[in-house]
Amino acid sequence: MNSILKIIKATFLGGILFLAPLILLVVLFEKGYHIVQKITVPIVNSLPRVKVMGFALQEVIGVVIIIMVCFVAGLLAKTVYAKKLVQKIEDNILSLVPGYVFIKNMQESIMGFESKEDLKVIMVPTDAGWQFAFLIEQINDNEFTVFIPDAPNPWSGSVVFVEKKDIREIEITQKQALACIRKLGYGSKELLKNKL
Repeated sequence: MNSILKIIKATFLGGILFLAPLILLVVLFEKGYHIVQKITVPIVNSLPRVKVMGFALQEVIGVVIIIMVCFVAGLLAKTVYAKKLVQKIEDNILSLVPGYVFIKNMQESIMGFESKEDLKVIMVPTDAGWQFAFLIEQINDNEFTVFIPDAPNPWSGSVVFVEKKDIREIEITQKQALACIRKLGYGSKELLKNKL
């Protein structure tokens, strides 16, 4: 009974963490749309009242402007100056938010972006057997900080400190490990073939 409640809780929290960025995106898009609408209303009012595919011209122009702003922002984000600015913000502010770096890496992995900061997937022994873990950092020559994610919700888990002898390296990607964790281990037969 306790394990069922734990799975329900983990699934519920996983749903919240999955929906939160989507809801934030919708809210930001809506706010941006209303700001752009204030700019487009005076321009469109001077044009004849036309509907395009059932939408007023004002709405179409607003959406086109938002798409163009996102595209220009994407181009600017690729510049060296913007990358340095984002890195400074992440290093000095966002890195203080608990779990920010881990969640950012997971989101990039889920969305298919290449990240030079993909966390190394390892296996560590626990009371229940070997578990997937992500190597966070090396403390000294013999000790490491690792994150052991929960299933089916890899957003929660435990931070543990393990010795080098207790780390088993496996050659799988962060994306593959996350997918296996979310599916409660389904696919591990093929994923871990000749690796354990």
